[in-house]
Amino acid sequence: MTSASQFHRAALGVVGPELAADLGAGLGLLGTANGAFFLALGLAQIPVGLALDRIGPRLTVALLVLPAALGAFAQALAPDAGWFLAARFLLGLGCAASFMASVVLCARWHAGEGLTTALARVFALSQAGILLAGAPFAAVAGLLGWRGAYALSGLLT
Repeated sequence: MTSASQFHRAALGVVGPELAADLGAGLGLLGTANGAFFLALGLAQIPVGLALDRIGPRLTVALLVLPAALGAFAQALAPDAGWFLAARFLLGLGCAASFMASVVLCARWHAGEGLTTALARVFALSQAGILLAGAPFAAVAGLLGWRGAYALSGLLT
């Protein structure tokens, strides 16, 4: 899920101009949309931390996969900028636990130098999402349009 979160942070830049034009909004929509994503992600950190402590990382992430997938898919259905912003907010909520859940699991399973190595691997592997948000996402958007590309990202999330 950490790679998916990284993907969704970066993918908007690839299809942004086409998306903004299709929704009848200016390019300022792109910054506002990413702001909505990060606002939700930030607001969710304390509840996510409590959930990680109380119900554990696996269940916390499992519960948040649905809003993440719905938010990702809702982007594809957005008839206007307001809907798109709401979808990005929902997506941010859904992605809120992805990295911290990995940190909690690494801390449970590793100590000392092993923890450092495990966290470095999680961080490095999560960057695959950013790589997929570049040329591969652009190619999919070229074939399916931005809506089709976001619908596919919702299914894969």
